[in-house]
Amino acid sequence: MRNSFKSKAFVVIACVLGSMTASAQDDDEAASVQVGKDGSVRVKAPGATIETRGGTARVRTGGGVDIEADGSAAHDDDRDESDTTSRRGGSLELVDSGRTVTHDCDDGGTVEIVGSSNKVTLMGACEAIEVTGSNNTVTAHTVRRIETTGSGNSVTWKYGAEKGKKPRISNTGSKNRISQAR
Repeated sequence: MRNSFKSKAFVVIACVLGSMTASAQDDDEAASVQVGKDGSVRVKAPGATIETRGGTARVRTGGGVDIEADGSAAHDDDRDESDTTSRRGGSLELVDSGRTVTHDCDDGGTVEIVGSSNKVTLMGACEAIEVTGSNNTVTAHTVRRIETTGSGNSVTWKYGAEKGKKPRISNTGSKNRISQAR
């Protein structure tokens, strides 16, 4: 790749500006990113295409593999509306900052938080909580696994997924607090 930093910066700028297409050309490969006004994203690279639209993600490879995942929820809110978002069921991917979110994992959803200064309340039984941002506050009712790779996060859980057992905890970040609620 000639200058991957400039290509990636161009793609980020393209995504922020709204509906548009960005592309990068290397010696042997071409790639493009399309972002629609509806929030849909299409990434094309040699041998693979990834598309997201309305909570559904589809991955297609040149080798005949077609994977579709439905039911995940993503939150990226540029609209002026309430700071409290409630979703029921499944998984949550929060890529935002300064939000207050309430989510119900039902029985086994996963939660990924990439951002800063979010306040997240999780109900139900979460399979996993992954926090890669900073200064987030997460409160969970029941969880099987907690991973923190960010910094300054606070994750509080009430119950482990198996009666009498604590969740499996991995804290490779810095200055994170992970504790059981009393």
